[in-house]
Amino acid sequence: MNRSEPVRLLILEESQNRAEELIVLLRTAGYATRAHQIESESDLISKLDDQPWDLLLGVDEAHELTMERTITIVRESEKDVPIILIAEGNSVDAITAGMKLGALDVALADDEERLKLIIERELENLENRRQRRRAEKEVREIDRRNQLLLASSTSAIAYVHEGMHIYTNSAYADLFGYDDVDDFIGIPIIDLIIEADQRRFKAFLKSYSDSELQTDEFTCETNDGSNILSGLSLSPATYDGELCTQVIFKPMGEDPALAERIKEISNQDLLTGLYNRSHFMEQLDDAVDAASDGRQIWVLQYISLDNFAQLRNEAGISNADLVLSDLATLIRQEIPEEHTLARFGDDVLTLLFKGGDKDEAAILGGTIRAKVEEHLSDVAGKSYQMTVSIGLARISENAPSSEEIISRAHRASVSIDGGNGVNFYQIEQVTVGEDGKAITSETIKEMVRKAIENNAFKLMFQPVISLHGDDDEQFEVLLRLLDEDENELFPGQFLGPAEEAGLLEKLDRWVILQSIKLLSVHRASGSKARLFINLTHKSMSDDTFLPWMSVALKAARLPSDALIFQIHENDATSYIKHAKQFAKGMAQLHCKTSINHFGCSLNPFNLLKHLTPDFVKLDSSFAQEIENSEENKQELIDMVESLQSTGVLTAISGVESPVVLATLWQAGINFIQGFYVSPPLENMDYDFASEDL
Repeated sequence: MNRSEPVRLLILEESQNRAEELIVLLRTAGYATRAHQIESESDLISKLDDQPWDLLLGVDEAHELTMERTITIVRESEKDVPIILIAEGNSVDAITAGMKLGALDVALADDEERLKLIIERELENLENRRQRRRAEKEVREIDRRNQLLLASSTSAIAYVHEGMHIYTNSAYADLFGYDDVDDFIGIPIIDLIIEADQRRFKAFLKSYSDSELQTDEFTCETNDGSNILSGLSLSPATYDGELCTQVIFKPMGEDPALAERIKEISNQDLLTGLYNRSHFMEQLDDAVDAASDGRQIWVLQYISLDNFAQLRNEAGISNADLVLSDLATLIRQEIPEEHTLARFGDDVLTLLFKGGDKDEAAILGGTIRAKVEEHLSDVAGKSYQMTVSIGLARISENAPSSEEIISRAHRASVSIDGGNGVNFYQIEQVTVGEDGKAITSETIKEMVRKAIENNAFKLMFQPVISLHGDDDEQFEVLLRLLDEDENELFPGQFLGPAEEAGLLEKLDRWVILQSIKLLSVHRASGSKARLFINLTHKSMSDDTFLPWMSVALKAARLPSDALIFQIHENDATSYIKHAKQFAKGMAQLHCKTSINHFGCSLNPFNLLKHLTPDFVKLDSSFAQEIENSEENKQELIDMVESLQSTGVLTAISGVESPVVLATLWQAGINFIQGFYVSPPLENMDYDFASEDL
């Protein structure tokens, strides 16, 4: 941190003299200070709202406020304030106890030299985090500007990869007569060229150099079958981190007046007269940026109309829309001008409340809730009474992305039992251990960081055995995070916080390196075991992963087919371009791939049109449901038959009982996994040759 700038310091200390000594300590270390001595809990809350702070130093308790409560208040405020506890006495146990409370570090009262080193380190870490947030803000702003330029351009612009559209703007959709830009996803560009010009178009593509602009003219066919003579320009580009080709169509002989800038989309929702979703998201992005800079705090209110689907069924769509419009007008009358109210979805309004005062935001939310409950909407001779559920989420210095803020407010809204209420988002907690100990997501983030640094994760190995007598040795690697009491946290409990902290790539690589190390030792004894290793979507879309993996394999001197990299069906479906590239890259490394939890998406086989894994592992729900009905059995048999016709090997997890084995064998499943076979093991000690099902 730049020592020419004063350190904004909060001090939790009963003695004013001792507080002054801490200020002097910073001054002797070269820091100017702007300090405040905390007088009470309400004083702390008020000061956190007033301005950003750089550091909090404090003892176990002062002015009837404990350090434990102080840490909780700072976390709930979502302010990035490093907290250092100054423990009394010389007991090393006091350091451990303080860090368990959540302090970043603990200094003993008589160890001022160590305290200075801790302060310097945490101030430097704070500045690094702020620089990262500023950089992320700049990247977001650049991305937004680029997207706006593309979306508002009068030119018909698309990005194409390997002949397939991956992005099109509105002008492109309009030119070819499509209502939605997403209609182009998966459509080859050659399909837009009339058949008579396709041979010449293919020759044009072959002659295209990926280092320079090339142009030509072709006749294109629109969605309604009409033809357009259009100029076509190709140039190299990058979209969403992927090398591709920019395509621009320009109709020949176009009226210059039509080439003017496309009229900007109105910011207004036509039904309610409120701002629309697009405008609101721009405002929310700006609010997140302002909060990350410490300039302004906000509260997002997610206002969901209760039982709106039922209203539509009873009153009809048109009448339900009139009720929504009436309620929007009612709510707008209660909103001061400095706040932004918008229609976010069919039955959702969102309010960007300027100012971080949680009480004021909650009061306004309560007013809206009461006004709606008391109001009767008269439509088509009938009166309708509605209620709303309002979820609130604070947007402060340490707030996440706009999408996560909306998700938080939404979760707060849906958690209102019975609706018709107001609820603030609470930092999520995970319950572990027999005593039901609660751990916050922030604590989990720090646990993951330390586990990566200290190799403190736990790997388990669950056998994946052949259902047809083969003695292939295969295990799935399962990851566990241990707390200080050796309680196990499962991936579903810590992967979310790890992703928020930007740690998924590091986590994946840790798992791979440790798995390779353990597998090498195991295979040295003569085993030919293979491991299924789960990867997150972050590694799948990371351009540096495949080169890194190539180096890791060469260093390990393992045969490449000893590792089977497994991705979740949801990730492969959501990031299908990256999944396709990932599978292709793995094949080049001679590594095998697998899709896990297959069969749960709306159209799972659509995924296999884009990539061909070596294994497909069906979701455990199939094993648990096949005995419920003949339809379930037949569904499984048909799915396995379709999968195996593509040449993949099939597996299924969640086999908990022998009663399903006959159906699985009849279906032709290649491999099974589950507690009936074996629970996860702490090592690869399982006799595949003697397996008797």
